[in-house]
Amino acid sequence: MFHQGDGGSVVRRDCAKGQASCGDTGILSPRLRARELGWRRWCRLAQNIVAKGGSRGMFRNARLMLYFVIGCLMLAFCVTPAAANGQSNLAVWLWGSTVRTQGAEAVVKGLAENHVTDVFLLVRGTAGKADYASAIAPPAEADKDALGDMMAVCRPLGIRVHAWFVFNQDKAYIDLHPEDSMWHHGKANTEFKPYRMEDGKVCPMSEAHLGYMNDMIREVLENYDVDGIHLDYIRYGHMVYCFCPDHVQKATNLGISVDRVREVIFETSYASNANPNRFFEAYESGDADVVAWVKMRQSEIRGAAASMRAVAREAKPNVIFSASLMPEGALVDTNSFAMCHYGQSYEDAGELYDLVCPMAYHLDFGKSPAWVGDVARGTIELVGSDVPVYIGVQAYGNKADRDAVQEAIAAGLEAGAEGVALFRFGTMNEERWSAVSDALK
Repeated sequence: MFHQGDGGSVVRRDCAKGQASCGDTGILSPRLRARELGWRRWCRLAQNIVAKGGSRGMFRNARLMLYFVIGCLMLAFCVTPAAANGQSNLAVWLWGSTVRTQGAEAVVKGLAENHVTDVFLLVRGTAGKADYASAIAPPAEADKDALGDMMAVCRPLGIRVHAWFVFNQDKAYIDLHPEDSMWHHGKANTEFKPYRMEDGKVCPMSEAHLGYMNDMIREVLENYDVDGIHLDYIRYGHMVYCFCPDHVQKATNLGISVDRVREVIFETSYASNANPNRFFEAYESGDADVVAWVKMRQSEIRGAAASMRAVAREAKPNVIFSASLMPEGALVDTNSFAMCHYGQSYEDAGELYDLVCPMAYHLDFGKSPAWVGDVARGTIELVGSDVPVYIGVQAYGNKADRDAVQEAIAAGLEAGAEGVALFRFGTMNEERWSAVSDALK
């Protein structure tokens, strides 16, 4: 389905069909091949540094030489990703701030020791600041390049690095372009009139913001040899969004009665005798305006993802294009909830992405570990068997103890998930890593 340098375990569909060259990647690199190629990379790096400036060049490039030493030591001890050891793929979501605080060297040590195969590195979060060297977005921290630092230490170990982008919230962008803000349905304090959000939420139908996102994705792929682009928040956050003037006009042009849609939302959330299931019931019963409104929002999310996918493919044809998904859409009994709130379709995801990560955080949802397996099974059924599923596991919060983490992972893998994605690296501790190790045996 997708491929990656020396540590890849599966091949992307285009490669399987002969539409892209996969010659230098392989399906699964044996331990010795990973070591051999890693040594070659580090030796070339050292030679390049010396060639650029002899011993002076080496001192001027002290950070690169430090990476060289660390990489050699890790390769000497034959620390390899889980997939190279015959285990399931193991991914972590990693904040750029964690890299800046702990240092890439310390982070990769933890990744390698625990046989992590994939890192989803947050390069643009809700604040809209870039954790890479960007000429487009403001920096998360001046003169810091978390992505570049992680690429330097992960690449020789065969750990895949995916640039993780948040889609529907960007405070830095909205501060400059308030016209692209998300609008709320309206509450009692606004006399239930729509109002502009002021927390950086972006209207998903904004073509200007989508263009900005595409420019950032293109910038990353042109300047960093990342393995993947990972989308997050590629959805609406709630049914109360978005009632901006452009959306009202668009819906009206489509023949949708916006007043009717707003009325049903009011009856669901704000009326004195509110029925919390009212909107879902209207959708399931075929209410014309509600159904058309939901489909309009779904189309916007699908279209935005397709646009970003096209940009990513153009910049790097073999890039792994993935997304994290809200879990409700994987299950029959909560699918309407997901469609009405998020506009995020698992069927669409199966056509759009090379890899999906349903965020089955069972403790936050008050569910048992068995629910994680249900989400994994539902995801596999809806996205199709040729789309790898990394089940998202909760590894944060006081309740996420050893048993909770281990049982959630076991449930997801037993249901057919090809890998596990832990949220998040910064909250992992010895107890949780031990649980992961035991679950993956």
